[in-house]
Amino acid sequence: MEKQYYQDPYLRSITCTVTDVRHTDKATEVRTDRTIFYPEGGGQPGDRGKLGPYDVLDTRKADDGDSVLILVPSCPVAAGESLELSLDWDHRYKFMVIHTAQHLLSGLLFYLYGIGTVAVHQGEEYLTIETDKEEIPQKTIDSLILAANERIRGNHEILYHEMSHSEAEALGLRRSIKVEGDVRIVEIKDVDRIACGGLHVSRTGEIGVISGLGHEQIRGHVRLYFRCGMQALESLLSADRTVQDLCRTLSCRPDEVEAKVSDTVRALSEARSAASEAARKLALSEVRENVGEDGLCMLECAADADLQDYAQAVPDFQNLAMLATSTSDGRTRWLIALKGRFEKIDFNVKIRPIFSRINAKGGGRTPVFQGVAACDDNEKLNSFRDEFRNLVLSDHE
Repeated sequence: MEKQYYQDPYLRSITCTVTDVRHTDKATEVRTDRTIFYPEGGGQPGDRGKLGPYDVLDTRKADDGDSVLILVPSCPVAAGESLELSLDWDHRYKFMVIHTAQHLLSGLLFYLYGIGTVAVHQGEEYLTIETDKEEIPQKTIDSLILAANERIRGNHEILYHEMSHSEAEALGLRRSIKVEGDVRIVEIKDVDRIACGGLHVSRTGEIGVISGLGHEQIRGHVRLYFRCGMQALESLLSADRTVQDLCRTLSCRPDEVEAKVSDTVRALSEARSAASEAARKLALSEVRENVGEDGLCMLECAADADLQDYAQAVPDFQNLAMLATSTSDGRTRWLIALKGRFEKIDFNVKIRPIFSRINAKGGGRTPVFQGVAACDDNEKLNSFRDEFRNLVLSDHE
């Protein structure tokens, strides 16, 4: 098979002859005498496009290295047909850009910062580079992105060299060579050299721009996230619009946004803490107003009530038998407290058997139990409350 994607990666269509067709339950697999379709490999997805009138959904690599076109099952293409192969060029070029950007970034990581690349993924939304470091300072990542964009502006040429395995090994490449026999070296002039069988743009200027999306630690390695080319430009424009919107909302300049947001988050946190404390005090007050001399407290709380606020009121009482419920969206949250002299009531033996009345589930440990009932029927809930009251008072007596 003539691999014309190596001779000219910018070639968008050619005429070819179908040499082999294989049908499976999942696809029609087609080989041709020559191809411009690059097969999936090295983190770069396979090409897609057209074979005559037929859609090529993907391109995969056969065991012998040839490109296998993936078409829909039972496609009527036949061996011996002469058809035009035409690329989905936007898809191809996007990943040529991303692949070249990955070489640029990995090369700079190694030669400027002594950081190796252990894995890469060229995705539809972003590029990831998994490094051999457990930690990388943010200032190093920022410096990397600035250095990469400087090399993009430098418009460095991308060159290819075919050589023997021993000649390639003698170059002292940043990554070990994974293939046997002759080796294809991809060089970003004055920046990086690496053995690679993928497709790349002709100069770094075609990358356009690289932007950072953050990083995280995966399996003890720092994984870096980037966007490249138009994806990066669109991401930067979106970020700029977000900053402009924040400036209008917060009535500040762009350089003041971070401080303003921090102040707003702090104020919101303080307001939430104050609201939570107020809710706890309100719950305590409600329990005090409703608890009887016998220690029984029956509460039907608001639909949006947080029953944990009522649980936090329990320590303020020496003796308490409380049932608090909150009903919304077809279910009822419940909380039961058995404190002081009521702790002798065995929850599992005495209380749990009546749960079937309202299809309730849950549990806990003395003095607080809680859960949810799949019931919002007032009649059934009132019956459940009456049974709880009778059980608690009769057991206490």
